[in-house]
Amino acid sequence: MKTSNNIPAYRFQGYTDAWELRKLGEISTHRGGTAIENHFSEDGKYKVISIGSYGLDNKYIDQKIRAVENEVTRSKVVNKNELTMVLNDKTANGNIIGRCLLIEADDEFVINQRTEIISFNSVIYPKFAYVVLNGVFREQVKKIVQGGTQIYVNYSSVEQLYLSLPSLPEQEAIGTFFSTLDRHITLHQRKLDTLKEQKKTYLKLLIPAKGQTKPALRFQGFEDDWEEVKLGEVCTIQGGNAWKSDSYGLTGEYLVVTIANVTGEYFIDDKKGNRIDINPNEMQYVLKKGDILISLTGNVGRVSKMTESKGVLNQRVGKLTTTANFEFIFSILRTEKFENEMRLASQGAAQANISNKDVLQYMIPLPTLPEQEAIGTFFQTLDQEIAQVEDKLASLKEMKKTLLRKLFV
Repeated sequence: MKTSNNIPAYRFQGYTDAWELRKLGEISTHRGGTAIENHFSEDGKYKVISIGSYGLDNKYIDQKIRAVENEVTRSKVVNKNELTMVLNDKTANGNIIGRCLLIEADDEFVINQRTEIISFNSVIYPKFAYVVLNGVFREQVKKIVQGGTQIYVNYSSVEQLYLSLPSLPEQEAIGTFFSTLDRHITLHQRKLDTLKEQKKTYLKLLIPAKGQTKPALRFQGFEDDWEEVKLGEVCTIQGGNAWKSDSYGLTGEYLVVTIANVTGEYFIDDKKGNRIDINPNEMQYVLKKGDILISLTGNVGRVSKMTESKGVLNQRVGKLTTTANFEFIFSILRTEKFENEMRLASQGAAQANISNKDVLQYMIPLPTLPEQEAIGTFFQTLDQEIAQVEDKLASLKEMKKTLLRKLFV
């Protein structure tokens, strides 16, 4: 049936007709999975789709599980342009249930139990089906789940749910658009992952291993041994203030920077938190862009820089100053090694806490100041490139979220 208001907020040029409301079961056939664990083999022909195969990005997660080809598994093979839907979730939060995968090749995948194969008829374009089933349709699926700590849904109920369909040309336009957008997101995610792995590698190569006095890789012109010193020999920590909550307001001039803002990313998260106006005698707590901040409670040892936002230092956040090269120290501390050491120092308490002393006793390898500057500048440039890719990736994901709302009904 068609309704006059069954029209999305955004349309591609040339499309004006209302969308048609149809039950999933009216436009598709389905076949269910079965337990095929007895047919698993490292040398098996088929990749197996099970609960753990569904990513939060609706992409296939290869768990390296394979199944052999035989009479049982051949009946569970997924064909090109079919979708698979997961009907179980190992948790109660519903992060996975109802998610779908679009199969892009014949004779490559086989389904395990609690996954359903969905085959559409000619009124629906597969890439459009993939987007809509993972979007507005899945929100309906989540409303009919059953169970407690491990939820599930019956496909007989799922196929009674409705989805809105435009004409096939409009479906193709929408499906192709999101397919292209997903490729851009995937490429930026891969670039980000590569850059982060490169940084880990460079940290290992440009910083001496424990017990060594020289790194494996050096910038030209540097030959001197490094020395190992306590962080407190080149740094000091300023603690924050215990601001009174009754002084908080929505329009305060300064963001109160707490441990929740220090996420371990390059910059703090300045999009959340309380705001406050301060007195002249509290100016020593005002932060400036680039200040190195350390979380001393909860997720201890997380290190981030202050943004250009106006902010003040809260208790249990430390601000680090140094006589060494600023960027070098930031790079040394914003590592898994430092976080792990601080986590160990915090053990034994109901809530993780570290002191200024714990931080300042941390041992760091230290080269000459010129080599610190070379290394610090190198990692600063790399961090900025990572931040740019992160920003672009976040922008693409936000664009997708917006368009999923606007291009569908």
